[in-house]
Amino acid sequence: MARIHLNARKVEALEPGRKRIQVFDKSQPNLALRIAPSGVKSWSVVYKWNGRMKRFTLGTYPAVSLADARGRAFEALRDVARGDDPQAVKITAREAGTFAELAEQYMQEWSKITKRSWREDQREFDVYLLPKWNHVKASAITIDDVELLLEQLALRAPIQANRVRALIRHVYAWALARRTRRKKFALENNPCAFVPKLARERSRDRVYSDDELKGLWKAFESIGVVGDLFKLQLLTAARPGEVSEMEWGELDLTRAIWTQPSARTKNRKVHVVPLCPTSVRILEGLQQHQAGLKNPGKRNSRFVFHNPRNPDTAITWLQKAGERVREGSKVEDFRPHDLRRTCATRLAEMGVPDAVLKMILNHSLGGDITGVYNQYKYFEERKQALDAWARRLLVIVSDLKAAVGSADN
Repeated sequence: MARIHLNARKVEALEPGRKRIQVFDKSQPNLALRIAPSGVKSWSVVYKWNGRMKRFTLGTYPAVSLADARGRAFEALRDVARGDDPQAVKITAREAGTFAELAEQYMQEWSKITKRSWREDQREFDVYLLPKWNHVKASAITIDDVELLLEQLALRAPIQANRVRALIRHVYAWALARRTRRKKFALENNPCAFVPKLARERSRDRVYSDDELKGLWKAFESIGVVGDLFKLQLLTAARPGEVSEMEWGELDLTRAIWTQPSARTKNRKVHVVPLCPTSVRILEGLQQHQAGLKNPGKRNSRFVFHNPRNPDTAITWLQKAGERVREGSKVEDFRPHDLRRTCATRLAEMGVPDAVLKMILNHSLGGDITGVYNQYKYFEERKQALDAWARRLLVIVSDLKAAVGSADN
């Protein structure tokens, strides 16, 4: 068993014999170079595991240079010192889960259980991440991979790139937090840990003018059912996700009430929303439309705004509808959440008291108001305020500004 001080020249000069030749490197203990009769040279490291000598293959020369072989041998022997068998580590890495499997486990065990916005997580996986990394080992994704994906996305959607970055970062942090998950996906680090945000963000204060509201309303009417979703947002000051996930069982159109369940509200409390006559008419129209659908799944969907491809789920993807609204209205910076802010601002301009406005927005009034009492607090005042706003809005979008004063009386 020859031991020599190997260098690049000596490795290159070693010739094969009639039988396999093996030499050990004096500079790196346990590192061996084998030369087959065919001339193939391969690196391996020899170590003792559970009282038995084992060999771990490091690669072939010249694909793996002497310097690389020494580095790999050092890492393998370090694993042994830590109590890990390099062969088992290699098998674990080979059999480790893919990013798609990690995404699925994250959705089932964390996102769907703890997050009201889990559908947005699923959308980001489906649209931005799985098309790139579906079959890639979760442990094989590097910081360079993350940066490249986010940089490409930021070119067309910088804020969305920040949202996707946050999701990647949290998925890996969640997986690394438990030993069983680390082992299943062979994870040692978070590839997004040191990736900075690609876009600077600030809080939006966008409120639409009368002319913009007129253009937006006409655009809403031109895009079908999703346009009604945007209208209801503007009329109720509800959040986009609250309207998009609205279910028929939450509505009492006779009493003009929408009862949002605690599972879907931001403060985790039931919220009773008074519906103005315009909102009721919109919902009655949607009800009639759904009843006339030929597809039984869509006709019987419990969702007011069901997913066209899967009527058992709510609609979640509003980006294309938003693009059509921007194009049709010429309001180039239109965002659905601005409708809630616009409604709230207009109500404040109309003199609606802060306490009533907070209840419309389902913001907390303090710890002294709880339970069922909280659900109907200022209900009549809220109903009057939203009814008045609806009348004013209809005047604006109908371009009957001369009648504004009489419409509010």
